[in-house]
Amino acid sequence: MRTALNFQRSEAPSFDLSSLTWVRQQAGGPSAAGAQWPHYAVVFVEETLQAGGAAAEKLGAAELYFVAPGQPAWSAAPEWTEGQVLRFTDEFADLADHDRDLLLFRLFRGPAGEGPVQVPRDQAAELGCLLASMKRQAAGVSLLRDDLLRAYLKTLLLHCARLRQQQFGGASSPVPSGLLGRFQQLLEANYTRWKSVAEYAHQLRVTPNHLSVRVRQETGQPASDHIRRRIMLEAQRLAGHTDASLKQVAYQLGFDDVAHFSKLFKRCTGVTFSHFREQARVQYRFPEPNLMVA
Repeated sequence: MRTALNFQRSEAPSFDLSSLTWVRQQAGGPSAAGAQWPHYAVVFVEETLQAGGAAAEKLGAAELYFVAPGQPAWSAAPEWTEGQVLRFTDEFADLADHDRDLLLFRLFRGPAGEGPVQVPRDQAAELGCLLASMKRQAAGVSLLRDDLLRAYLKTLLLHCARLRQQQFGGASSPVPSGLLGRFQQLLEANYTRWKSVAEYAHQLRVTPNHLSVRVRQETGQPASDHIRRRIMLEAQRLAGHTDASLKQVAYQLGFDDVAHFSKLFKRCTGVTFSHFREQARVQYRFPEPNLMVA
């Protein structure tokens, strides 16, 4: 039986995370139009089964399929596969023009013939955790829910872009270019080590002011906000989905001063670390659903 949390009126939701089996079932039913919503779709195949009925056996790596708006998400992966389908609109993703080109156009409208992206087992676990976090976040109606979902979505797309680059390489690879792209790559790899704009600017061989101005021009926010938001996103993930203490989370994120980290967490989220954890644990007491967010 399908369980759904649907925060929509009558129109198609702007964010949807469902099992591939359910999406296929809807393809031939009264909700068939949902299979061709004007969404981007990432199909994450967790188990590839070789056709053969009871003799089916699991094959190797997980796979990623990318479906552009207007195309039926259910038809992307072979019919004997199982997995999850993440669908979202351009408006919900709310990406800057630079990121929209790199993470939407090139991933979902790239050269034909490349086929699915193979996902090594360890990285498949990372993607699975990200999708699980999206499910738990979408299940509630908490403060900043949509903002966190967008941040998780962008992180997932960056992982997908990197995997595609590793497999196919070449000019078609959606690797961020320019100062903003290089900053984003450095941030994703070093946010637990570097906390200041100056550290990133030094690595990028520009002045801190130049970096902040350029990032603000392309995203509407200075580099310092991007750094702080990425740190807090991980802090909230750890607070909500692990049993790590405030001190452990602070150290894991590179803060030697736990009191400073605690004040920063409250300033950014509006609540204390312990209060946020309590809210998250109440929020996530839901069955594992297929989720829709309008």
